[in-house]
Amino acid sequence: MKRIFIFALLSLLSCLSVTAAGTIDLEQEYRKLDKAIENTDRYVQERENRIQAYKTALGATNDNRAQYDLSRTLYQEYRPYMSDSAIHYISRCIELADRMGDPVRVDECRVLLAHQCIESGMYHEAMDVMNSIDEQRINEQRINDSDNRRLYYSTLAHLYGELGYYCKVPTLQQEYYAKHAHYNGMIDTTLLSMDDDAALQMKELEHYVTGDAKGALHYSDMRLKHVKEGSHEYAIVAFYRYLDYAMLGDSVQARYWVTQSALSDVENAVMDQGAMWELANKLMADGDMERAYRYIHFAWQCASKFNTVKRNSQISPVLTVISDNYEASLKRANRQLTVLAIVSSLLAALFLAILFYSSSQRKKLARARNELSESNTQLAQLNTQLSDLNKQMHETNLKLNESNRVKDEYVGRFIHLCSFYIDRLDEMRKRVNKMVKSKDLEAIYRFTEGNELRDKNLTELYEMFDSTFLHLFPNFVDDFNALLRPECRIALPEKGALNTDVRIFALIRLGIEDSSRIAEFLHYSVNTIYNYRAKIKNGALGDRETFESQVKSIGM
Repeated sequence: MKRIFIFALLSLLSCLSVTAAGTIDLEQEYRKLDKAIENTDRYVQERENRIQAYKTALGATNDNRAQYDLSRTLYQEYRPYMSDSAIHYISRCIELADRMGDPVRVDECRVLLAHQCIESGMYHEAMDVMNSIDEQRINEQRINDSDNRRLYYSTLAHLYGELGYYCKVPTLQQEYYAKHAHYNGMIDTTLLSMDDDAALQMKELEHYVTGDAKGALHYSDMRLKHVKEGSHEYAIVAFYRYLDYAMLGDSVQARYWVTQSALSDVENAVMDQGAMWELANKLMADGDMERAYRYIHFAWQCASKFNTVKRNSQISPVLTVISDNYEASLKRANRQLTVLAIVSSLLAALFLAILFYSSSQRKKLARARNELSESNTQLAQLNTQLSDLNKQMHETNLKLNESNRVKDEYVGRFIHLCSFYIDRLDEMRKRVNKMVKSKDLEAIYRFTEGNELRDKNLTELYEMFDSTFLHLFPNFVDDFNALLRPECRIALPEKGALNTDVRIFALIRLGIEDSSRIAEFLHYSVNTIYNYRAKIKNGALGDRETFESQVKSIGM
């Protein structure tokens, strides 16, 4: 990787695609970035494989020059990936260059070490390293057509530029910026070719710091022609374009290029995710809190791996703001749960009232039935013509008894189920409240991420339904199979549980015949319920048109 990118102030990526019509579809670019984040493990593994191959080669050689070249390559691999490891290998390069008696490379690697310290936010250490270098000797050195002098002064300019940017004391800030300008002026740009990205970058920065966004974009266009799309170098150029467009006031282009920068960083397994947290900032300002949270959380994970104080200090405020917004959302959710609990309590009271009324009516009906029975006994001797009517009334009474028995059982089970879910809602409220108090966003995310809770509740509901139904109609399955041809009869997977086929006709036995209501209870589509019913009726032993009527008579 070219040494000129050592000066890069920020390394990142941008996202937004340009359609054939020339318009920018930001949402499409965000989806590309989301997809890349999903594949992060693969990109990281590719970089780890390269690193491991270089480490294996390094351990297999005793040649100082070969060890120097491999350590230098490992430094380049670790530079945007793990700051501590990058510092380790560039420090090893210094030792090897000193062992080889090569003062030019010793000074060059010291400057690279200082630059890595700057990128990690270790400004004091960077200053100590730069002070250990003999400036006079630097002014006399050349290596491979690249100038150690340019590298030296560029790094000093970068150091004081960073100190000025983060300094909160106005007088010191002015002093740092003055030194930044001084060391920039020490670089002889006349010696640089306009095909050299370092020269173009300096020109772009010169226009940027003076507020000339169009002039900066002119040099950025030239830089863009010399980098491969999707590379780490492309991410750096894209990030500078984001800064230029932001200064110009073109928010769409700015978001496009910062997204492109972030996308390239993810695909190259870059852990110094500056573009990602910049994008999260923009999305948070736009009100897209869900996406902003995902991006800042990803940037935080990368920063933890890169292990620098500077990037953590930039991400922490954004993460705090997003956390506060999530906490507000959770409070709203708690209020909704409270309202739901109150509504559930009112429903439970309503059902208790219905139960009391049903019990009262049942007692009245029982008294009426007894009186009618006595009257029938007395009238039987007087009027034989009423015998048929008495039989019909007797059958009606049996059905009412059965209906009352089923009603009693299901009302009791329903009250128990209402109480169970009220307790569960309260338990959920307490659990979420505890996580909110501890600001454990990761736990909240895991708790609400999947469908396990809903699936568990459905399983418990169906188990409750099956056990209650089989308690009321213990011979239902056998009687149901007796209505089917032998090859169509249903064998249940386990005792005490129904499958979907039997459960549909169990609901029909209870008087729920409408396919849409059955579909709502079983969480299937209406067409699926219709197909189940048709399949079972096709296997009927007798007339399929009267099959459901026969099912409703089971247990009577």
